Amino acid sequence: MSAKIHDVRYRPFTGELRGSTRRAVESMGRWSALRALGARRPWTAKVVPIVLALIALGPAVTVLGVKSLIGGDIAEQLPTDLVPYAFYYTLIGFAIWAYAAIVIPETICPDRRSRVLDLYLSTAMSPFEYVLGKVVASLVPLLAVTTLPLVVLYVGNVFFATDPLGYIGDNLREIPAIIGGGVLIALVYTLMGLAVASLTSRRAFASVGFILLLVISGLVAGALAEVADLGPNARMVNLQALPVWVAQIMIGGEQIDGGDGPFAAANRPDLAPLLIANAVVVVVCCGILWLRYRRRGT
Repeated sequence: MSAKIHDVRYRPFTGELRGSTRRAVESMGRWSALRALGARRPWTAKVVPIVLALIALGPAVTVLGVKSLIGGDIAEQLPTDLVPYAFYYTLIGFAIWAYAAIVIPETICPDRRSRVLDLYLSTAMSPFEYVLGKVVASLVPLLAVTTLPLVVLYVGNVFFATDPLGYIGDNLREIPAIIGGGVLIALVYTLMGLAVASLTSRRAFASVGFILLLVISGLVAGALAEVADLGPNARMVNLQALPVWVAQIMIGGEQIDGGDGPFAAANRPDLAPLLIANAVVVVVCCGILWLRYRRRGT
């Protein structure tokens, strides 16, 4: 059986024209995030992010479970906030770091290993859109461990409060502080994770490098503050705590870790140096990403 082509014609596009930047970033962010969370991959790739997210939710679920079990009369005699919001980050710090170390490299390293970056950039997608899509793909899943647990805890505290409206009125400022603090932590860790992952095509190397960066910076900060006796402001090189400290200041509230933990108020630098240090980290990470993706085929 044979076929003949009698005519070839071109028709103008009559559909709706939309901005390419938003669609490109949305598509890149959506599919990269799904892959990082284990979509279309073996079940083992899905378990670790889910387990870490559940660990981050654990303190909130535990507190709310205790309040639901002990009954209203006894609950009224307990402190309204069994776990202060600012202290919550101290409890789940490791889960946040591990989640970032596992999820963020997965959004960018496979592209470098498979050498498909040229393919992306051969389309209308620009390097800026590509990187922005990867930022979205890393930032949104990370919010599940930096913001969602505190939101769940806040909603639960409202539900179990004797006067829910009164609780909201007394703790109204915590709402934007919880959201803003969680977004700040997720953004800083996202940029740090992407900057490290952009230097290698191996996810394992990127994950280990990210964790080592946090651990070594924490050790150096402790040595400068304690051994060299340079004071709390010397801890500004502690990359693992920089965004967390700002989030705790935004939320407010006293620490209950005895003043010895890395996030204790006594060990915290002043707010102005903290803001400057976080801004420097963001600028440096953005600079690394620009250098790595300023040209096609890098």
